[in-house]
Amino acid sequence: MPTQERGAALTEGPVPATEGPVPATEGPVPATAHLTLRYAAVHRALRAAAARRAERSKLLADCELSPYCVTDAQAELLLDLTDPAATHVPVPAHAAPLTVSAEEEDLRRRAARAEAVLPLDALSRAAGLDAFETDALLLCLAPVLAPELALLFGYLLDDLDQRRPNAELVLTVLAPSLDERLARLPCLGPYGPLRRFGLLVPEGQGGSDGSGNDLLRTLNVPPGLASYLLDGRGDLALLAHDPCELSPPRPPLLGAPALAAATGLGDRLRARRDGVAALWGLPEGSQLDAAWAVAAAAGLALRRAPDVRSSPAPEDVRAEAARALATAGALGTALWLPTDPLHEAGAATTQVLADVLARAHVPVVLTGRAPWRPLGLLADGRYAEETVPEPDYPQRRALWAALGGPASAAGGVDGLAARFKLTPEQMRATAGLAGAEGVPMANAVTRVLATTPAPLTEQRTPVHDMADLVLPAEQARQVEEIASAFRAWPRVSQEWGFGGGHGGPGLKALFTGEPGTGKTLAAEVIAGSLGVDLLRVDLARTVSKWVGETEKNLDKAFRQAEAAHALLLFDEADSLFGKRGTVDRGSDRYANLEVGFLLQRLERSPALVVLTTNLHGNLDSAFTRRFQFVVRFSRPGDRERYRLWRLAFPARAPLAPDLRLDGLARLDLTGAAIMAAARTAALLAARSGSTAIGREHLVEAIARQFRQESRLPRAGELELALGQVGDAASAGSTW
Repeated sequence: MPTQERGAALTEGPVPATEGPVPATEGPVPATAHLTLRYAAVHRALRAAAARRAERSKLLADCELSPYCVTDAQAELLLDLTDPAATHVPVPAHAAPLTVSAEEEDLRRRAARAEAVLPLDALSRAAGLDAFETDALLLCLAPVLAPELALLFGYLLDDLDQRRPNAELVLTVLAPSLDERLARLPCLGPYGPLRRFGLLVPEGQGGSDGSGNDLLRTLNVPPGLASYLLDGRGDLALLAHDPCELSPPRPPLLGAPALAAATGLGDRLRARRDGVAALWGLPEGSQLDAAWAVAAAAGLALRRAPDVRSSPAPEDVRAEAARALATAGALGTALWLPTDPLHEAGAATTQVLADVLARAHVPVVLTGRAPWRPLGLLADGRYAEETVPEPDYPQRRALWAALGGPASAAGGVDGLAARFKLTPEQMRATAGLAGAEGVPMANAVTRVLATTPAPLTEQRTPVHDMADLVLPAEQARQVEEIASAFRAWPRVSQEWGFGGGHGGPGLKALFTGEPGTGKTLAAEVIAGSLGVDLLRVDLARTVSKWVGETEKNLDKAFRQAEAAHALLLFDEADSLFGKRGTVDRGSDRYANLEVGFLLQRLERSPALVVLTTNLHGNLDSAFTRRFQFVVRFSRPGDRERYRLWRLAFPARAPLAPDLRLDGLARLDLTGAAIMAAARTAALLAARSGSTAIGREHLVEAIARQFRQESRLPRAGELELALGQVGDAASAGSTW
């Protein structure tokens, strides 16, 4: 049965909401009773097959056959037995047809009253099995239910060494006539649902004769299937699954240019069923929607080709591709091949795949970011292609609106389209997460985009906001401006055309200043304001002594940030983005190449990238020209230090009653130094057994901090700072 017909068959009749264990009702458990009842019909077919075998053996024995030769009479009788037109051979007919009995219908009614489902029925609907295929599955399950049947199988096959079910046995028992055999043979082949859905798994390379005959290969049932059929335990989606069968995305999300291109390619496939339609330019998460749009326009269902990366050997790729194309041809579907993984495969692998595609006469849909054009496909006129850009800001806005639900709320579409460049796959996941958990759409997007950190980056979800960032008013304004500019950039770059193309590169910011002045914290605050994660590049793992490895590592970091829409932070970037110099040694040339690569990658990246450095002068001037924002972080003044000391001690910290923090703002310390001194004071108090953080603990902590910075406080400065008494309210109003 073609895939389209089977898909329609699955919708017939009520489908229960759950497919778990069937609860017990009056009498035996319905699942067990149904399996027993249905297997009884298969057992009757076995009995009839044994009777036919016995009758044939008796007829052959009457011919007085010699064990060493075939007589003329035997030859004549064998021809009569296998003649499809012969009607005079006295062979018992098939047993009573395996029809739905009144008992089976009664079991279904009992299960419906219990709001349950019979597992065998659920399995048959999920895989689209007809009555013959269901009985074939039960026959192959028979050794689990009755191991004593092993001898009977050998008897029926006239081979006592063959004691396990195979396709020959199924046809002998359930399709005894030649017409039935020919009609049912495809059901047991590789394109039938029993094997495509993994319900029957062939074993070995052939039967005991070593001929490799597919009919003689043992057919095994997967682990867990018997348990599911007996008591409903197990996951039906895992037990019956065709890994290459694809369902249409719901809802389909494709921009207008891509949809028009896909429709045109689909019309080409409709006119030429052996054509190859290629759609280039879309990211990976958009390609399924595009492939389905092509197939739908051609009136075809869609199957996916296996990933070539799972079969690195070229000959394995050849075999896998040939099987996938043959299956698509047998089922009357199109085959979808995403080509982006081919860029990771070797030339031999891609050439083998191109050769197989050139010989096949099956409709094929190719998708990828960059074109892949095998010459063999171009030569015979079957190939047609379109290239479309990624959805721009207006198209993303239209897709969010088409998605409906919370995403299409007033004002929400503009913000989501401007802040995030999500693929249709990510958009559907976001809507599903927001609907299931009731979280805001922006938070759902952040969860969807959260990726497993690569070894080269440290990923963190921001926990600080502008209230935690203590900066002079001008620097705080610049930090807020960066977040606002990033939100507005899609409209400015795409709708107003300032991007110089399809969106252009993203915004870049450079933070300079002494250590501890808040540069890294400012980057985290910007990420939190935008609702995205922060990816901090681990320079120790990124820089490699091997030629070319540093560039590869940096490219991975950029690609991860772009895929996750995260803020990419290069902390202490002067160690990596240093000045280029003259080539005095061989290594100097490679160092200059690394800087040149970084310039190009930074220029074209659409991500928001922030670089921090303690020494602005150490950066190559070519980098500084590429930043739209440069923020210089100065040491905090009295007003900022006062706020920092207040933030340094949590509300639950036990401060001594006589400890006043007002005068500490006079001490020339950075924000990081203030936080470190507060933690050190708390540790000193806890180690000494004190119940509160006192003046002596804070004096010692600040003195240690000065020593770490290779500085000495002026005489009496600490005592003066801690001993100053003043009205906190007036101090706050002054600062």
